[in-house]
Parts: sequence; structure tokens; C-alpha cells
Amino acid sequence: MLFSKNNSNDKQWKFEYFDTVYKIYDWNKNLTGYFFPNYDVLNENESQYAIKKSNENYNFDDETAALDKMNKENQKVLGGQLMLPMIKLYLLDNEEGMNLDYTINKMEENIQRTKRWKEWIQNNIEKFNLNGCAIYTSREDRDMLSIVLGIDTYMILGEKELLFILRPLLNELHKDAMI
Repeated sequence: MLFSKNNSNDKQWKFEYFDTVYKIYDWNKNLTGYFFPNYDVLNENESQYAIKKSNENYNFDDETAALDKMNKENQKVLGGQLMLPMIKLYLLDNEEGMNLDYTINKMEENIQRTKRWKEWIQNNIEKFNLNGCAIYTSREDRDMLSIVLGIDTYMILGEKELLFILRPLLNELHKDAMI
């Protein structure tokens, strides 16, 4: 089918701005990940958004309002962090004992998946301007590890604008069965 909607390039990702971060949804409306823009101001001397956290008058609500305004006004930022699920361990929070063979199998599967992530990053670091990664235990599921990819590309804030920039990366991750 030449014009099939199942082609990964035709997938419709959706970004939703919420509380200074962007939630990323797939075409089935499943939460796929999060994007955390790098809100460091490109030139603090010229920006009305510069907020000094070390200032004793620092106010969290003021900072949130400034970041919301940056997003509303589609300000330019230098990259951010893309958080995605990396591996599901299937080993923690089991109330019953696990079979040793099951445990070994799950650990081996997770090692292979982690190696695939490492290889994928090495093969795509320049293509997508990746500047590193870090692994975290998922906040919602401690039996899952999340990967955070640092992206070093100038971006315009906004749901459609970030989608335009990050769609090729998301499509490649989906095509390669990483997400």
C-alpha cells in the first residue's frame, strides 16, 4: 500500500505543554515521553525572562510564570532533554518469589535492550545533535528505567514548533523499535 497510514513517517505525534514541560503522545494518544526545554536564557543581559535563583527574592511562582510566558511567546532556546521509557525490568515489586531462570532471562533481555540503546545513541549522536544521556528510575513505575537524551539544537518553544523539530528523532526511535 503506497499511501498507507502505517508508515512511521506518517505517524502523528502530539505535544502538550503542561507545567513548564511538554508531554509527548503517540498517534494512539498514549503518553510516550516528556520534553524538558533548556530554559537557560541565551543572552541574560537582553532578556526580560532572566531569573536569578540565587537571589534571595527568588519566587518559584514568578519563575513558572516567566517560563509559561516564554512558551506562549515562542521564545528560542538551546535544546533540552527528551525523557523516554528505556526498559521494563519485570523484577521489582514482585510479592511472590521468582524462578531463577525467569530472573536470569529478564536480566539478559534488559542487558540486550540497554546495549541496543547504547548502539542507537552512538549511531545517531551527530544526526540528532545528542549531547549525552542519563538513566533514571521512572517516577511512575520503579520497575522501569527511563533514558534522558540531551539535545543540543536551537528550538522555538511551542507545541507545533517543538513537534516540527523533534518529529524526525521520534520517527527514527519508533522505526528502530526503541519507543
